Order: sequence, then structure tokens, then C-alpha cells
Amino acid sequence: MRAIFISFTMLLRQIRNDGMLVAVSLASVLAGFFFRFAVPALERILCSSLVVDAVLEPYYRLFDLLLILLAPYMLCFAAAMVMLDEHEQGLTRYLSVTPLQTRGYLISRLGLPAGFSALASMLLIGFFRLTPWNGFILAGTSMLSSLCGFSVSLFLFSCSRNKVEGMAMGKLSGLLMIGLPVPFFLHSSWQYLFSLFPSYWLARYALQGSVAWFLTSLATSSAGMFILYRRVVRKLV
Repeated sequence: MRAIFISFTMLLRQIRNDGMLVAVSLASVLAGFFFRFAVPALERILCSSLVVDAVLEPYYRLFDLLLILLAPYMLCFAAAMVMLDEHEQGLTRYLSVTPLQTRGYLISRLGLPAGFSALASMLLIGFFRLTPWNGFILAGTSMLSSLCGFSVSLFLFSCSRNKVEGMAMGKLSGLLMIGLPVPFFLHSSWQYLFSLFPSYWLARYALQGSVAWFLTSLATSSAGMFILYRRVVRKLV
């Protein structure tokens, strides 16, 4: 456990020393300020200009969900970039002869960042939310969002050969969030075309609080993580 903690501390130090990764890690905080203050101001301007009661307000929950998902996405993206840099330097090939081992390395580089990102999501919503949240639903949504972030880091590391490719693939991984707005805009049975995306079920859970949607999001995330995790382990070994 001590080796895992030391490795995680090294990860934070590497992120701190990279200006781009620092900016990526803090992007969710900047987004929180924008959602909390700019969006309501824009809503007032639009309502006044269009002489309507609401324009953006029906989608305030979606802005909250974007913020919840953004923290894990960005933090896990930063962790994946560090992993790709270490792999490119050949550091990961010696894991089997270190006290950390491959499992401990993955916990320190993927598991702990994903876990802390769930707490970060809850803190961000506490400061910047646009809609009221039930505590249990917020905790569940934050946990599911951390699994989405975990999947992103697995995807980036397993599908990229180096840090440059990882940054390019990071744009593609944004498609994993495509299911988030679907329940807000598509109310027919066509929405189930997005049922393979965990973010779709995450959004439905956040809207309705159904345990069934929580479990479905958990199942789809777990299936994707299982496949990607095996690819990551093969790449490290």
C-alpha cells in the first residue's frame, strides 16, 4: 500500500510539472464558474430578448451533468498522458520486478485518480450546481462518472502508442459522453440507439433516480472496462 501511495504522489508531481496537464486538471473548475454564473446571465438575456419564460433553464440539469462528468474525464485524461509518457520512455517494462507490480501501478495511475475524481465531482456540484440534488443520487452519479473517466483512461492508454497520439485520441474519447444529452432532447424510442453508452444511462439515472438505470450504467461501464483493462495489461506485460 505504501508503494501505491508513493507512486500516486509521483503521478501528482508529474502532472504538476506539466503546464498542459495542470490546465487540463483545472478545466472543470473553470467550467464550473462558467456554468454557475455565465449560463444564468445568458438565460436572462435570452428570455428578455425573445420574450419567453425559459430558454436554457430546462437544461440546467444537463449543465450539472456535464460538470460532474468533466472532472473525471479531465483528471483521468491527465493520468493517461502520464502513463503514455512513462510507457514511451520504457519505464513500465520493469514493473514486474518492483514492489509496486503491475496491479499496484494501475491502481496508482488509474484507480486512485478515478476515485478522487468522484469526490471532485461532488465538490464541484456543491459549489456550482444550477439545480438541487438528492445526496444519494449525486453520490451515485459521481460514482458512475468516475467509471466513465476510468474507461477513458483505459481507452487512451490501450489505443495510443505515445503521448501525441493520446492527445489526438482524447478528442475521439469525447464521444463517450454523447449519450448525456439524449434524454433531454430525444423522447421517442430512438433514444435507445444510445443504450450502449454508459453516459446515456447515467443521465437517465440523474433525471429519474431509478436503481435500474444506475445498474444498467454500471453494467455497460463494467463491460467496456473489462475489455479495455485486458488490453492495458497486455500492453504493460
